Amino acid sequence: MKIAILTNFTYLNYGYSLTSIVIDQVTMLTRHGHDVSLFVSEGFAYNDVYTSFPDIQLCPVIPFSFLTDYSKSSDMSEDHEKMAETFCNLIANRLSDFDFIFTHDLLFTGWNLPYAKGIYLASRHPEMAQVRWFHWVHSIPTAQRDWWNIKSYGPRHSLIFPNRTNQLNVAVQFCGDLEDVKVIPHIKDLRSWFEFAPDTWKFFDIFPSVMGSEIVQVYPASTDRLTAKRVDVLIRIFSYLKKAGKSVCLIVANQWAAKKATGRSVKEPGNEDISRMIKLATRNGLRLNENLIFTSDWSDEFKNGIPRRILRELMLCSNLFVYPTREESFGLIGPEAALSGSKLMVLNKSLAMQMEVHGGTGLYCNFGAFDQPFSHPDPSAYYRDLANLIIAKMNSDEAIRSATHHRLKHNMDYIYLNYYAPLMAEENAKR
Repeated sequence: MKIAILTNFTYLNYGYSLTSIVIDQVTMLTRHGHDVSLFVSEGFAYNDVYTSFPDIQLCPVIPFSFLTDYSKSSDMSEDHEKMAETFCNLIANRLSDFDFIFTHDLLFTGWNLPYAKGIYLASRHPEMAQVRWFHWVHSIPTAQRDWWNIKSYGPRHSLIFPNRTNQLNVAVQFCGDLEDVKVIPHIKDLRSWFEFAPDTWKFFDIFPSVMGSEIVQVYPASTDRLTAKRVDVLIRIFSYLKKAGKSVCLIVANQWAAKKATGRSVKEPGNEDISRMIKLATRNGLRLNENLIFTSDWSDEFKNGIPRRILRELMLCSNLFVYPTREESFGLIGPEAALSGSKLMVLNKSLAMQMEVHGGTGLYCNFGAFDQPFSHPDPSAYYRDLANLIIAKMNSDEAIRSATHHRLKHNMDYIYLNYYAPLMAEENAKR
């Protein structure tokens, strides 16, 4: 579908929150296969922010004028009346073949009244009869304005507001009904907020469970040390987390999986370990590449390990770090995990140095160590109880709950599939 996004941007400035809203919207719609054009001011100044998004179809044609913050439509100057007519003609001539037109605050602020008037006039053109309009309102309207009448624009126009709490208030202020105001939350996606590398975006596309699982862990481990790092213990714990009803994703960031680069023996015991771990995971109900991911299987380019930046960015998506390793002198990956956002740290009580390195913080459980064997008469019950304890601790941690909520509910794919796609499908069905 062809989608036009109308703004009066004269440049892209991340100090202006609407810039990130619009760029995320363009990115999301483009990722999901739509033909998106971003319309900006004819005086648009290209800058560093724009050059970071060279694939944006930019149309710098919106009429530019020095604006006034009007409180009444009758106060609009003659120049701005002419500008409204120019904008109307632009819409009729350039946008009639678009399926949807999104606007941002053009019907809302007094500064944008000439654009609102142009949209009102354009809606009367027969060329625009099949175009559906969605108008974003980004603040709560309080002081009544005489052009705030959504029904006067016609049945093909709806307002969009980012929360349901104030939906009725917006409808009343714009002289409409609840059905005239659609609710779509804003996107706040880890990938765009932290400016993830393109290869990290590709990883998410191949393995969507990383973004969409309730419990996510990234565990760096050399391919030939999967047993020493106790990946089998992680698999058992994650299987019980899944059995408890949680969606889970364990990413093993394993390096040295390519024989050629490591110079290892023909037997490749590390790769044999991968096969063994996969069989264990399958027996315990974990799905490969959904609940358990080995990064060495992602791409031949990264058989010998993913770059540090991608590892760090994956860590930012995780909310749990269980560290059952049996031997470490320090264990760099523990502090790296702790520094990478809100997560529950589950550390090996049997490995005494973990208490020292982590300053006594975290949840300490016995997993056994090189100098302190540990066995439980019922290992299955032990890991099941530990999984339930992990869930309880994560549920009681407000920072973890908050970060997890936003990762799950405000990423662009969730927003698209649960809000944009259904709304556009509903409107297409009315045609």
